[in-house]
Amino acid sequence: MNDQTESDARGPRPVATPARHAGLLWAIAIGGVAIAYSPMWLPRIRDAFGLELGISGPASSIVWNVIAVGALLAYMGFVERRPLASIGLRKPQGKQLEWALYLFGAVMVWQWLVLTFVPPAEDRGTETIASLPIIAVIGMIVSAAVFEEILYRGYPIERLSELTGRRWIAFAITVPLFVAPHLVFFGVQWLWTAGVGTLAIYVLYAKTRNLPACMLLHLCVNLPILIPTIAHHTGG
Repeated sequence: MNDQTESDARGPRPVATPARHAGLLWAIAIGGVAIAYSPMWLPRIRDAFGLELGISGPASSIVWNVIAVGALLAYMGFVERRPLASIGLRKPQGKQLEWALYLFGAVMVWQWLVLTFVPPAEDRGTETIASLPIIAVIGMIVSAAVFEEILYRGYPIERLSELTGRRWIAFAITVPLFVAPHLVFFGVQWLWTAGVGTLAIYVLYAKTRNLPACMLLHLCVNLPILIPTIAHHTGG
């Protein structure tokens, strides 16, 4: 293991800065994190004010994700002046993609065991998504795989790791924020079914710090939602 790899594994070292600059760094990072998580709080503000924007339901997540990623990338470019590589958006190496596929295989084996021996009851979240048009579900799958990795993995984990000097703190903050909405929508059984896929994505990011590899894994673990969707529309 070379020096760079060892440094990545330990996490970033806190940078010594004057106190007056430390506050500014925190303010800039918190502003970026607020933008990253805006798909979670902007719809609630819209609902609180009774605004009708012509977008609603689960498929509206595509629109909110696009807006948030566009705003975040602009923020990185014009406010932070940081490159995409600073949030893990860099060309994946072969080994990183291999790990994505290994973890996907492990997730599929786990889900087969769960569905075979302790099949969960049908949940309202899956039924809601399956009732949407197939093209909308495909859009949600791709949107989640690409945009959620930027918004909920790469940016907040990297920025919080830099600020605290402890990568585990970044994971401790970001994992519950990502898991909670899924539990509300799919129910607690999501933890031991599809939630295992989320665990695999976090493991992959911790190991590789490469977003494209995580996007590939995220895409793979979400694709099975097409099975009940197609069945719903074909009467299967």
